[in-house]
Amino acid sequence: MSQAQRTCAPIAAAAKTASAAAEAINPATQPSNGRQPSEARTNTASPARSTSTPNWRNIERLHVLAHFAGITRDALASKMTLEQWDAVIRVNLTGTFIVAQAFARAMEDGGAIVLTSSRSYLGNIGQANYAASKGGVVSLTRTLALELGKRGIRVNALAPGFIETPMTDAIPDRVREKAAASIPLGRIGQPEEVAAVTLFLASDDASYITGQTLMIDGGRTIGLASA
Repeated sequence: MSQAQRTCAPIAAAAKTASAAAEAINPATQPSNGRQPSEARTNTASPARSTSTPNWRNIERLHVLAHFAGITRDALASKMTLEQWDAVIRVNLTGTFIVAQAFARAMEDGGAIVLTSSRSYLGNIGQANYAASKGGVVSLTRTLALELGKRGIRVNALAPGFIETPMTDAIPDRVREKAAASIPLGRIGQPEEVAAVTLFLASDDASYITGQTLMIDGGRTIGLASA
């Protein structure tokens, strides 16, 4: 296994399990001293009182936050309940803000923050709450990039398309097949491919990139107007 693959492994694991984070946000942090990523839990049930509580033990310097979180509560907008709306906004957007805020405060001498949006921010039938939350992450990413740039902190976002995760595992086979057929590369993406882009954005190779949202969707958005 290459060094890049070893570095990607914990990120890929986080990407694979992020859909289960309904009440907790689990960011992975990679300290510059090579120790294993740390985990933080943030309860978003009461955002006004919530604070991120990262485990800072054995971390000499916090350099990277790679944050993966997302739930769905799908329904047509005309039938969506306020509870469905609030649950998705709370985890996907409010939780992202809480975690990014806490970690940005701890990055004293520069670093990289990688947040997770989705190609669904461009709009998706039955996902008014999800699209709004992920569109909010895109706007949050751009704003944080402007605010934190002077401190040497880069902030970017991922916008994955159809990726093999527990969230997409629950989709009926006929829908999965139809989705795969609509992807120019002709297949569903893998968590390791998301991890590789995360690693790039967190690395010095992306030292002059900030405020951007990178599509990881096998070309599915080609031809769509960007928001």
